[in-house]
Amino acid sequence: MSTDQPSQTRTIAGAWRRFGAFFLDCIVLGTLGLVVGFVFNDQLVDMGPWGRLVGFLMALAYFGTLNSKLAGGQTPGKRLLGIRVVAKDGGPLSVSRSFLRYLPLGAPWFLNDAQLGGFELFSFSQYFFSLAIFGIGFSVVYLFLFNRRTRQSVHDLLVGSYVVSADASGPVAAAGTWQGHLAVCAMLVLASAVLPYFAKGLAAGEPFAALLNVYRAVNAEPWVISSRVAKGQKFTSKSETDQSSSNYFAITAYSKDRDIENVERARTLAKLALSIDRSAADVDVIVVTLVYGYDIGIASSWRSYRHAFPPSEWLAQ
Repeated sequence: MSTDQPSQTRTIAGAWRRFGAFFLDCIVLGTLGLVVGFVFNDQLVDMGPWGRLVGFLMALAYFGTLNSKLAGGQTPGKRLLGIRVVAKDGGPLSVSRSFLRYLPLGAPWFLNDAQLGGFELFSFSQYFFSLAIFGIGFSVVYLFLFNRRTRQSVHDLLVGSYVVSADASGPVAAAGTWQGHLAVCAMLVLASAVLPYFAKGLAAGEPFAALLNVYRAVNAEPWVISSRVAKGQKFTSKSETDQSSSNYFAITAYSKDRDIENVERARTLAKLALSIDRSAADVDVIVVTLVYGYDIGIASSWRSYRHAFPPSEWLAQ
């Protein structure tokens, strides 16, 4: 009798193999993203933060197709590390289930840090962003780390999938997910749903209200795609006894064109800050960083130029 027959017991894949496979897939996907960025650089820059939609669709097609029955439930990373995605009965996922499986995994990643022109800060959509990024995103991480019975995270629970060793066949024999884990995820989602309400109240007071007004004014410039505005204190130390600090006001503006060394553009933004936020005149330096490039979530390319002067020098000309 042959001893080369596959085992009839599906073994749940360990966290490290899953992480390793995901890391390898990110390298493959990132390489594809760099190729797309090289060919369509100008178009992606014109898309601004919406370029992340391109990256999301590429990742959706990659994972949705390869984790389905079309590729035997194996991406290149999973194939190299000997694991695959299967349904409870041990069979591969349908294409539609595999695409659905990727949504709660990909959406938080591509929405996080997306510079969407500020509308998410001032509209009802902020609740959607909070739910996706914090509620679902934190739940994905929590279940991946602590749901050791089945190693199912949100995306697996959504479609009833498992990640198992590839050298076996038959149905998956795994205990159900502990209900306490689901309760923790429910609390994370609930907390993310109310977070924007408290954040909105905090933003209405100083110093955040003035910063938001500067943020709006910077985004209103015709050549600005999106921006970041912050105030803070920087500490420097040459020795244990020689320490100093300086206050700064920082504006980072993402430009629609390559003219990022234009000091007059930077001066315009600095003067906006000085005219809107009176506290900006009291800082030691106003730093305006102009940035040109693209970010599609799976790859990015940026060029930046930093303009930094005391408030008096910004106003000198």
